[in-house]
Amino acid sequence: MTPLFPTAARVAVVCSLTSALLAAPTGAQEPVAPTEPPAAPAAPPKPARPDAASSQDPDALVLATPPPATRPLFALGSDTYFISPVLSIAGGFQSEHLLVNPLPEKEGRLTTVALSRFGAQGRLGPYVTFHSEFERNLRSHGSGIWEGTASLSVRDQMLRLQRWGATVEVGIVLDPASVDFFSAHMGDLLLADKYTRDPLLYSGFSRGQGAQVRYSRWGFTAGLSFTEANPLSTSASFMVGGAFGGNSRFWERPLGTFRNGQPDDDLHFRVVAPSLSYEHAAFEAKAMAQVFRINYQTNSQQDPPLNGYNLRGNFKLKLKGLIPALPFEVTPFVNVARVRNEVLNSATGYANTLLETPFEALTVSGGLDVFLHGRSGVGVHVARVADETPSFVPATGSAPQSEPRLATTTTYVNVGATWWMFDQIALGARVATFSRQIQDKPEAEERDVSAFLTLRMIL
Repeated sequence: MTPLFPTAARVAVVCSLTSALLAAPTGAQEPVAPTEPPAAPAAPPKPARPDAASSQDPDALVLATPPPATRPLFALGSDTYFISPVLSIAGGFQSEHLLVNPLPEKEGRLTTVALSRFGAQGRLGPYVTFHSEFERNLRSHGSGIWEGTASLSVRDQMLRLQRWGATVEVGIVLDPASVDFFSAHMGDLLLADKYTRDPLLYSGFSRGQGAQVRYSRWGFTAGLSFTEANPLSTSASFMVGGAFGGNSRFWERPLGTFRNGQPDDDLHFRVVAPSLSYEHAAFEAKAMAQVFRINYQTNSQQDPPLNGYNLRGNFKLKLKGLIPALPFEVTPFVNVARVRNEVLNSATGYANTLLETPFEALTVSGGLDVFLHGRSGVGVHVARVADETPSFVPATGSAPQSEPRLATTTTYVNVGATWWMFDQIALGARVATFSRQIQDKPEAEERDVSAFLTLRMIL
């Protein structure tokens, strides 16, 4: 007898073959879709190369411009969430010659100068940016360093929100409307020496802790900044004048007394500054009013407040042309600032009274830049500060009391040249003069001239 298992196996094989034959024609009528290769991943956006033309604009020496919308070349992070370094280094030589000085025995000198600024800035999405920057002081003749310890300053420390043309900034902020137009070719030491820094401060340059808002549309920018703190919290206190602690200017008053190593905190300074600016391809203009109020003694309610204001105006032309194969740009500019404030009567027996005569000062500056084939070129900047400080003379005998004014005139002249060797590296040469004359005090006259040769890098 033949076993049943082999017969069943043969039946199963026949059934399988029959099923395959019946299914084959149907399968041939259904085309098989070709398999598509996987899509290549999208290439990440290439980091933007630093825009040398915009980052080296004259205002970029003092203004913390917002980080770019996309990640720059020197940055860590994603396209719109990144942090990038802030770094500027300048060094070279200053040759100082004293022409006239109240100290006849004082000598000029040759100084090797050094200055650096460092920090970080970044973007936290499409609307939020931040900027944190410190400075190793230049100071006079290298006095910004002692036994290897750098003397540091805190510069811009801001958080910025931007949307729909509006900008809100808080922290230690700089009001761009308070910055005079100046020669780009006197920025070899990043505007940190007395020949370039002081004229800006006298005219109302405002960097300090506070808050500000701006709105831009159609080339116009309306702004409003506010600060209320100790006078040393803002550079705007530099413009205030009068008899403060021995005929010194207002910003020196808190430095007259140190308590536990800290400046005097008995003064309070409030500044409200509305502004309006307009930028066009051919010119720029700015107008600003800085209204301030001083509480001279916060430990007493008997002293009267000191009120004042500073009115500012700035204008710059941007003229472009082409000498055969040599593009050039000429930018003349002019700035005017007038400050007026009340002054406390410091004479004995007249406590908590104001002088009838206010302090007044007029700062006028102007100049011209010539750019040849880009950012290299030459420039000149002249600034004149004329102020009148009142004092008090009590009545004596038949002579009535009086409030005579002491007039002081200070002049700064800078003539400089810049050669941008690379996108971020520049060689600068400059000659600068300073002179100060005080009415009826020829023995207090000052005049000097300095020559600078520097190399600087700005990322």
